[in-house]
Amino acid sequence: MILIKNNLKLMLRCKPIILILLCMIMVTGMLSAVFKDMMTDSLELGSFELGYSFTQDCVYEPIRPVLENVGRENGIKLIRQEDGVAQQAIQNGTADVFAEFSNKGCTVYSSDDHQIEASVVEMIITSLLSGTSATQIKDYLTEYKIDVQPMPDSQMYYTVAYTVYFVWCAMIVLGVITSAEHKNKIGTRFRTSPASSLSVYLSRFVPSAIVITALMFAGVAICTALFKLTWSQTALCALILLLGCIAAAALATVLFSLIRNVIVCVVAGYCLLMFWGFFGGSFCPYMWATFADKFRDYSPIYYMTRSLVELNTSGSSELTIPTVLILCGMTVVCVPLGMAAVRIGKEN
Repeated sequence: MILIKNNLKLMLRCKPIILILLCMIMVTGMLSAVFKDMMTDSLELGSFELGYSFTQDCVYEPIRPVLENVGRENGIKLIRQEDGVAQQAIQNGTADVFAEFSNKGCTVYSSDDHQIEASVVEMIITSLLSGTSATQIKDYLTEYKIDVQPMPDSQMYYTVAYTVYFVWCAMIVLGVITSAEHKNKIGTRFRTSPASSLSVYLSRFVPSAIVITALMFAGVAICTALFKLTWSQTALCALILLLGCIAAAALATVLFSLIRNVIVCVVAGYCLLMFWGFFGGSFCPYMWATFADKFRDYSPIYYMTRSLVELNTSGSSELTIPTVLILCGMTVVCVPLGMAAVRIGKEN
């Protein structure tokens, strides 16, 4: 307990660590403002005009009433036109998207400006044509409604993304303790003291976890007040952020105990953080499908950011449980690794 208390006092006396908090607030504010219009334009789907046609004696003609009903329910204006005018309708602007039905299926036409709308139309028509008969299609899709995942605004997204990013960036605060140990030759005393590897590990891990958590929650509180954010599923969000702080502190303790060189450790941790941040969504708009799965799976930042954003937009996230398990797993694994690193340091 004495080691923990002394190291905590040492970290709290280091005024430069407040720069982490200030950077989080400034970066969040700037990016929220810069990307506000871009995220709104790219991620919101408004009403649009859908032209459609059926060839003569088309076998899919019976689904026309269902298609029109789906359009009305989802704010899509349907315009029936003659067969063979699809490309002309797109070129002259009489339709944003055009669905041309024939006995072979359906071809969807659109301009480059309406790719999102075309994807929605393709989703609808795929569902419509999946039935084996017109009767089954009508029964199945009478109450059909498009479920579009709610998208976050720029302020919520970047507050979450850079809170998560700076949680892991804050692991550099442990460098304060490491620098003090080197300066005062405390490492030599540890090698000759009866203190266990667990005690030495906890003396570094616990203070860093407390400081990182304090910085993170202070940043969230300030951003919430400045940007007038409304959080959903607050308890779950707080749990994920807390576990993230603990995992970041646990990983930092392993790195600093193993490398024992502040500069090299900070560089190594920052490189790992940049990799996680890039593929985890901190540096990109909310477009998870553009990332390769094999890279996303190695990024705890991805799991934290996506689960927190979805909890605050949709009210739930399928990644909540995996995120909690990953963060807890990292912490549990880092404890014996950190103890082993301390033991190696003593032997050397």
